[in-house]
Amino acid sequence: MEFEINTKGKGLILVLSTITLILMMIITTLLWWFISPRLHEISNILASLSLTLLRFFYLVLISGSILIYLTSLLERNFLIAKFAVRAFIKILFPLTVFLGSLIGIRKDRIEESFVHLNNAFIKAVKKKFKHSEILILLPHCLQNSDCGIRITYNIKNCERCNKCDISELVKISDEYDIKIAIATGGTLARKIVIENKPKMIVAVACERDLVDGLREVFPIPVYGLLNERPEGPCFNTRVSVEKMKMVLKYLLG
Repeated sequence: MEFEINTKGKGLILVLSTITLILMMIITTLLWWFISPRLHEISNILASLSLTLLRFFYLVLISGSILIYLTSLLERNFLIAKFAVRAFIKILFPLTVFLGSLIGIRKDRIEESFVHLNNAFIKAVKKKFKHSEILILLPHCLQNSDCGIRITYNIKNCERCNKCDISELVKISDEYDIKIAIATGGTLARKIVIENKPKMIVAVACERDLVDGLREVFPIPVYGLLNERPEGPCFNTRVSVEKMKMVLKYLLG
């Protein structure tokens, strides 16, 4: 069965980011309009140069955004330049979150939509990886709260009691010969990524941690699997083992 990456929730981030982009252009245009008389007083060349730079800035923003939107909507690779994705991740996304807060949209909803958008990029690129190039990165909250086994620094210490999903995920990593690790926070996650030097990361986490992680490790691609929280956040969380298998099969080709 063909693997279908869940990207249905990407519409929210696309709509909000489009509104954010339009507002950013309006605000910068108004700012230039207010200061242009003073620029003309200083130098007509300076005024013309600033307007040219502003137009070039708009061209980069619009063209980059169009490529990103087409890629995410059609799930085909439209030769997205890394600078366009970086600009979206580093600049447009934070502004989109700010706009969402102003109109009453929860941050976690926007972050979830962003994860779906990011996964659409992964599907569009259609790049395949070797077993040694993939890293599975898990949150410590997947471990059963009653478990006394220390698996943070060596997940293979898991005794496979099947009280949580860790045992099945370790089994999958052995079956596919893929590196797997648990991170208790951003610092340890960075250390794990630096040590393993993966070319592709499959990360399980909540919306906030996934977004923070994929923004930080860019340009390393990250496929995000949102964890399930039947007992609340950061406590005995779960993840779909079958979905993890499908993701790995898709990435490995």
